[in-house]
Formats: sequence, C-alpha cells, structure tokens
Amino acid sequence: MSVISALRALPAVSLGAVLCLAGCGAQAAGGGRTEAAPVPTPLTVSPPFDRPHQVEADSSQDSPPLACPDSGVLLSAGPANAALGLRVQTVVLTNCGHRVRKVGGYPSVRLLDEDGDPLKVKIDPGARRVTTAVKDPGPKPLVVRPGRSARFSLAWRNTYDDTSRPPAVGATVIVTAGPGGSERRVSSLIDLGSTGRLGVTAWQEAPAGTR
Repeated sequence: MSVISALRALPAVSLGAVLCLAGCGAQAAGGGRTEAAPVPTPLTVSPPFDRPHQVEADSSQDSPPLACPDSGVLLSAGPANAALGLRVQTVVLTNCGHRVRKVGGYPSVRLLDEDGDPLKVKIDPGARRVTTAVKDPGPKPLVVRPGRSARFSLAWRNTYDDTSRPPAVGATVIVTAGPGGSERRVSSLIDLGSTGRLGVTAWQEAPAGTR
C-alpha cells in the first residue's frame, strides 16, 4: 500500500473507532438500554414581514353602477382632494336619459348641514378668492348629449380661527344646472371651518365615460 492510500484510509478508521467508543459508552451509561433517536419536528416558515401577502381580487366588492333616475340626469361627487387645508372636489352631471341637456355658466350651489338646514355660505364664482391652484374654464354654454357628462369643481378651505361660533360643515350639495333647471342633490362632506366661502368653477365638458 502506498503512503497516499494509507493516509486516505486513516480518517475512516479513526472515525469508526470514535463512533464505536461513543456508542459503547452510551450503552454502558444507560444500563444496556439504547435511547431512541429524536423525531425531527417540522418547522413552519412564515413569509418575511417586508413582503406583502398576495390577495386575490374579489369582484363582488365592486360597487354597482348608479341607476338612472326618472329625470334622466344623474349627479355624483368624487372624493375631495386635500392639501394643506385646501379641498377640491369634482361634481359630475351625467345625461343618462334620451334627450339633449344644456348647461352653462356657473352652477347655482347651496349647502345643507346634516340636519337639512341651509348654511350661510358665500359662493365664489371661479374660486379665485379661495385659491389660484384650481383652473376655471370660464363660463360658456354646453350641450350634454345622452350618455355624455359635464362637470365643475368645488374648492374650499377648512381653516377654523373663529372660536365664537362652531365650524360650518355641509352634508348635502344642491345644484341647479341652469336657469329654470331642476335641482339635484348629492351627499358630500364640506368642512368650511370658519371661512364661510365656497369656490365654484364653471361647467366644462367631461371626458367620455365619466360618471
């Protein structure tokens, strides 16, 4: 046997001897009984906290489309965008009927509180006294054909610096589309604070599919 072969065989012999000695010692200490090998316990691995769980979309949670009223005109208000006390909200009028509607100029707007009582509010056509960040398209006549929409924006600030009276909070917006037009109501939270001023932009055409 060569020297290299002898060196390769040496660790195997030594390891076998060590295992034999350990086994014999354990048997002697246990009075001739051999302890059963421990059964490994499966580990439950949790996903990392920085990895979001994937949740399947539930189509049943989608809100159903709003039904067209008998008047053929549907009024809806989107969520108010807030930034540094400034609130801007878009109100959309949709012609869901079968005849042409006409709007133009600045819509007539009134506010009611949660009890249905009118609030004393100064209307600011063009919203220039409220903010210069909201673009006013300017008053002009619009024709709203069936299936199309028109929109305008409400702008206000919720500054409250007059503690002598409670803050003004509107819960319902009443909109008159034009001279001789019927009123439409939409629920909306408008927190005017103590400003008492509400900016209103002119009607403008809304993109197709807006509702």
